[in-house]
Amino acid sequence: MRKPITMRFDPDLLVQARHLAARENRTLTNLIETAVRQRVIASSSEVPRRASITKNLPKARSAAAQSR
Repeated sequence: MRKPITMRFDPDLLVQARHLAARENRTLTNLIETAVRQRVIASSSEVPRRASITKNLPKARSAAAQSR
């Protein structure tokens, strides 16, 4: 089930987004959702950020120490 949310946009950006949505014959909601989905998919193929890499280090170190 989709969840409604509230967002704030710069007024000029909102005007441009509405025009783009109208030119593409889609709703503003669909335009925004599609853009967010594309960004999320693109970020999933990026190299993991340092925080997520270091989060797993203590487990790896403890496993290495146990094998000694």
